[in-house]
Amino acid sequence: MTDSNDRQELLDLIEFLNSPRREVQKAAIGLVEGLAGSLEGIEKLLMESDKLLPALLRLIGADKDLSKGALTSLINLSQKEEAVAALVKLKVVGRIMDYLREDNNENVGLLIMLLANVTTSDSGCLRLLQLDSTSLAGFNVAVLLKRFLDSAGRQPDAHEHTALVLTNITRLQQGRQLLLEPGRGTLQALVSQLDSPSQMRRSGCANAIRNCCFCAEEDKTLGDLLADRASLENLLDLLCGVTRKKEGDAAVRNSLAESVEMLVSTEQGGQVLWDLKAPEMLRKGYEMEEDPEVCASMERIAQLFLSDSGATEDTGIDQDVTIEEL
Repeated sequence: MTDSNDRQELLDLIEFLNSPRREVQKAAIGLVEGLAGSLEGIEKLLMESDKLLPALLRLIGADKDLSKGALTSLINLSQKEEAVAALVKLKVVGRIMDYLREDNNENVGLLIMLLANVTTSDSGCLRLLQLDSTSLAGFNVAVLLKRFLDSAGRQPDAHEHTALVLTNITRLQQGRQLLLEPGRGTLQALVSQLDSPSQMRRSGCANAIRNCCFCAEEDKTLGDLLADRASLENLLDLLCGVTRKKEGDAAVRNSLAESVEMLVSTEQGGQVLWDLKAPEMLRKGYEMEEDPEVCASMERIAQLFLSDSGATEDTGIDQDVTIEEL
């Protein structure tokens, strides 16, 4: 079949999506959803993305079945960077947030999955952060975070993909600074989800914490992170399993260890974590740790503690000792 025939079939399909007859729309969305389930089909659909994407966005506001099909198609299409860029220009972030504010929306999980895909781009993150609006900056994020926390423990977990959105926006300095504004309690909120039965919540929140810790000194948010000592202590305990059951996922533990490593690499962070008895907790955690990457992270943390002249002076620890001797 020639490209011209493919394009004409696709144009006809898009016309059916725009039909005033629901049964025609339903048949058309079923075909689009099927095509969007394969890479070959996605490439074909995106040949007419300027016409297809607006048609699918309009159907998000239709009844549950049409909306579900449109969202599923958009989630698959947004695996492609060009689709994400086009959707951002079509103000998809604002549309998603409008639908999420509807208390009775039955496709919340799909809406957040689409938002997670869109925020893999910097432009999508910036739209969500609303930094160009003095009065609304951070409002979208506050809404997402509140509903994310309020829904913790519910099954099915429609909001768990919000954790991926938080990971995405904390890739940007603006996102990290907004989340860590004094009074937001973001670190406490993220650490609270490390106890979740949802691996996605735990993983996404651990990655967001790591992102925030990596550049905290440069972002001028280090003091705000270190001020929440109770959350830091909980984080250490989940990593080391001293007084509670440690995190079972090695990848999550590694994100937590890397977070601690970045904090310890700063003078202020090293002192706070020393005061929290982090070396003792890490020694006990290291004895039980089996994952080589987590062990390597813990060893680097130990060396950072030992290389701190103030810590050495206070404890008498020799610079050449291993983590077992901390």
